[in-house]
Amino acid sequence: MMSLSQLPRCVVLRDGRSTLIRAIRPDDKQRLLDGFHRLRGKSVYFRFFSAKKDLTEKELKFYTEVDFEHHVAVVSTIESNDEEKIIGVGRYIELTDNDTERSAEVALAVDDDHQNLGVGTILFEYLVTIAHNKGIARLEADVLLDNRNMQEIFEHSGFELKKTTRSGVTHIQFNIKDAVFNKYYLD
Repeated sequence: MMSLSQLPRCVVLRDGRSTLIRAIRPDDKQRLLDGFHRLRGKSVYFRFFSAKKDLTEKELKFYTEVDFEHHVAVVSTIESNDEEKIIGVGRYIELTDNDTERSAEVALAVDDDHQNLGVGTILFEYLVTIAHNKGIARLEADVLLDNRNMQEIFEHSGFELKKTTRSGVTHIQFNIKDAVFNKYYLD
């Protein structure tokens, strides 16, 4: 089964181009900010549930300086003009509650020019596998009803989803503790 130690990995996208999947690093702050600026208004709204023009220094630190135990983040990058460019980010953050099983919230963002190429699905698969390896039993996410791309990633995941919808937001939960991983999930 795949783990963080097996990153980076090169993966082929639906259009035949390659992307590098790797752990996020503290030196990714500018690359992450550049990627955020490439997101169009709707994509920003889908990820942050509000209009947002920029990321603060505090947010950049939080998003790039992760402990890889309770907060895991992976990126999809491509080479562009001899520079590495982040085209997608996936992360989970462990939730602290009184539940006996560990759970985490998962989030994804893919820049608009690279959507529908499989980037979100690839990042999701890596996060699920890493979470499973680290003892996370359940993943969950809040997804706006209009965010069909994210909804489809979950619907096609093969997991039994528990969904509740309120005020235009679907809360999705699924158990990964007893999941059997096949090559689809990076064996």
